[in-house]
Order: sequence, then C-alpha cells, then structure tokens
Amino acid sequence: MEVVTRNRYALFRTTRIFADLTVMRDALRVVIHLGRKAGAPYFIKIGRSGNRVSHVVLVRTAKDLRTIIPFLREAFDLAVSEES
Repeated sequence: MEVVTRNRYALFRTTRIFADLTVMRDALRVVIHLGRKAGAPYFIKIGRSGNRVSHVVLVRTAKDLRTIIPFLREAFDLAVSEES
C-alpha cells in the first residue's frame, strides 16, 4: 500500500486508489471506493464512476472511524484483487 499526500489531502492506493482523505476544520472527509453501493446512514454522498461506487463519510470521532474500517478493508481488498 502507498500513501500519497499533498497539503490537506491523502490518497491510499495499491495500484488503484481505494480511499482518499481530506483534512477539514472539524472532521476528516473520507471517500471510500467500493465495487458496490453500500447503504448506510453515515454516508453523506454516494456516486458512481465507472465500475466503482464512491462513498463519502465525515469522521469526527474514534467511533466514526471504527464504523468505517470494514468498508476501508473491503475497498483495499478489492484494489488488491484487481492487481492480479
């Protein structure tokens, strides 16, 4: 896995970006790129780009982060599986 940073932004990728993060004043804006649409109330925006579905969530607490970890893992696993 590689993390590419610039100013307030970080991209997390294998050969494909599976998540990106933006540091905001009161939260971290995390975009998770999945192969499916995941319906959950904490996703504030969901959009499709090709065969990927991007899910936006604002992380303000450790609990918020723990909630999205399974989705981050799924996105990472998808990116790794596409390398082969």
